[in-house]
Amino acid sequence: MGRYEEEEAVAVVPRPPEFREDDKIKLLLWCDRHCCLCDKPCGVDIEIAHLDQQGGNDIDNAMPLCYDCHAKTGHYNPDQPRGTKYKLKELRARRDQIYEKYTRSLVPPLDYHILQDVLGGAGLKRTLPNVGFNMAHVGDALPVRVRVIVNVFREVEDLGHPVSDLYTGEKLWNLNPRVLISGHFDLPPRAMTMDGTLEVRVIVTVIDEYGRAHRLLPFSWVHLFDTNSWFAHVNPRE
Repeated sequence: MGRYEEEEAVAVVPRPPEFREDDKIKLLLWCDRHCCLCDKPCGVDIEIAHLDQQGGNDIDNAMPLCYDCHAKTGHYNPDQPRGTKYKLKELRARRDQIYEKYTRSLVPPLDYHILQDVLGGAGLKRTLPNVGFNMAHVGDALPVRVRVIVNVFREVEDLGHPVSDLYTGEKLWNLNPRVLISGHFDLPPRAMTMDGTLEVRVIVTVIDEYGRAHRLLPFSWVHLFDTNSWFAHVNPRE
């Protein structure tokens, strides 16, 4: 009798999709072609790895790695667990740490605040619900774009954004060196019909020359009705 040998089925693992070329360029600029795990300068010896093989080609699923670290991030034997496996959360945090190291110099000092004084108005003040917002690029660094999100509070109630899409984060502002932008917005209508502390929280995100977003810590101001002025709050709402 002839001998019948059954071949063992081999699972074919599909290759993850490629990242877009523009995204690859961004990532390499953000890390200055350093490995985002060991921080070694790589030059051309660097790969854009997928953090999650099933996670698609979104830029947040990418991590520039040297050859050695690329192998380490995928090496782990659950049957003989020795050492501590790299978790996705840890890898993303380490990657972002490297990105920040090589892009933070692109973020200029900014000066921004809520106020009622009218710029150049010789002592004139705005009347609520109209509120002023000034922002200045006070350095000599490269131009940046900024995203501004403003939320208005009465006591503990979040009343949402002002009546302007410039303060909802939907539109980016162009900010050149040594330029002051003097803007203003109207508070949500409910803010003028409620009692209690009136607070305005501002979150600014800087988009650097290479397209990386740097979210600054939130800052807020509380309104003084007696003087129609604002003071900075040391513990803004998150």
